[in-house]
Amino acid sequence: MPLTTIDSLQNARVKRAKGLMQKRQRDREGLFLLEGERELERGIEGGIESTQIMLCPELFKHAETSLALKDKLIDGTTPVIFLTKQVFEHCSYRENPDGFLAICKTFNRSLDELVLSNNPLLLIVESLEKPGNLGTILRTADATGVDALILNDPITDIFNPNVIRASAGVVFKVPTVVATPSETHAYLKAKQILSFATTPDTDQLHFDASFSNPSAILMGSEKDGLSGFWIQHSDYKIRLPMAGQADSLNVGAATAAVLYEIIRQRR
Repeated sequence: MPLTTIDSLQNARVKRAKGLMQKRQRDREGLFLLEGERELERGIEGGIESTQIMLCPELFKHAETSLALKDKLIDGTTPVIFLTKQVFEHCSYRENPDGFLAICKTFNRSLDELVLSNNPLLLIVESLEKPGNLGTILRTADATGVDALILNDPITDIFNPNVIRASAGVVFKVPTVVATPSETHAYLKAKQILSFATTPDTDQLHFDASFSNPSAILMGSEKDGLSGFWIQHSDYKIRLPMAGQADSLNVGAATAAVLYEIIRQRR
């Protein structure tokens, strides 16, 4: 049976896909957009459940691998439709789309569902605003083997298309939980995990702290840093050395610096 090709911007499925760029509609429908050949492959590997696949072969970037993924998707259980180039670019949130787009179901995890290693390393991020920063942090968390990412009072959600793009699809590889600061604090205490708050208001450099035991790194928002709750309730406070005029780095860069110091120590 030939696959359906949509060539109208007014098609209901096209309008629905376009609407999922907005958090309000993602929350209402429990769905999100997953775009990109690499991201879609990683989503499939991570067990993401899709409800609709949209393809535009005219935009494929990698002849053999793109066609192989297309055939795999067509042979799968999720309905597949083709979009014309104009319609696909209308649905896309990228400047240079590659012809792969899926509508997928959002998912939720709880703190109790986390499976930790023998010497866990957790990353806790509070009130992060910018999707690009959250995506970068997820990518770094994946690279450094973080057990889980815990989002406290997030302003942007992990299903934001720009988070997925910035994370290069590893948003589906790093176990991620949304929890309140108080819930997170109780969890750390129950698991006997030490918490390290990053703040410029301390003399302790991150190089001089010991991360040999189960540890949780606390990173604050781009604008205000960590809340008073975490400054008060963390076990330790650490800072990065700053030789210039600025008192802090971009939160993504700061996260990478601390996590790689932990990896260095633990090796």
